[in-house]
Amino acid sequence: MTTNINNDAQVSGTAIMGGTFDPVHNGHLRTAVEILDRFHYSSLKLVPCFQPVHKGRPSVTPEQRLEMTRLAISSDVRLGVDTREIQREGPSYSIDTLRDIRSEIGVSEPLIMVLGMDSFLSLPTWHDWQALIQYAHLLVVSRPGWEPDLISELSAFCENYRAGSPHELQCAPSGRVWFETLTPLGISSSMIRALARKNEAIAYLLPEPVQHYIEQHQLYR
Repeated sequence: MTTNINNDAQVSGTAIMGGTFDPVHNGHLRTAVEILDRFHYSSLKLVPCFQPVHKGRPSVTPEQRLEMTRLAISSDVRLGVDTREIQREGPSYSIDTLRDIRSEIGVSEPLIMVLGMDSFLSLPTWHDWQALIQYAHLLVVSRPGWEPDLISELSAFCENYRAGSPHELQCAPSGRVWFETLTPLGISSSMIRALARKNEAIAYLLPEPVQHYIEQHQLYR
């Protein structure tokens, strides 16, 4: 489903989007700004993980991925970077991050975690995954026309928590799942790393400051 809340005013809600960002690219950023445009949250923060739990160790340091993320969002005041997972070190569990943020923003502020459909489908493999909904809403980004089959655990989860409209994510602090269709960009971090390894152009796949940082520090070579 595609949504556009016809309201020029900003709404309450803290929106976050986690990831390895190895490196951050225009696909990540396009998702972030479309979410802001459609739902009118005052800001959205990218949360680079220190060590992904379900992937191998990133090929550059956490500090380098953090710096690239900062460079990527520097021209858009609506976007920010949350450094807590980098500072916490160790495996990055989303449940720990949501608990931390909830303790900071209080019990009544809506907290919205944006995640891609691939991540949502892997949710049952996440640490303490069924508790996520106690701390935040889940805003799941999907591709147009893609209706994946949900395993029984996820199907029951959606049946229990699926929102009837996106407004429900603004009316409660947590507890709802909403699926939003966005225009996909065919860009991935693995594609960019592969191009860099072959010394091929990565321009226009990611912001120029990130491209220059990668070239300056000879990352992914």
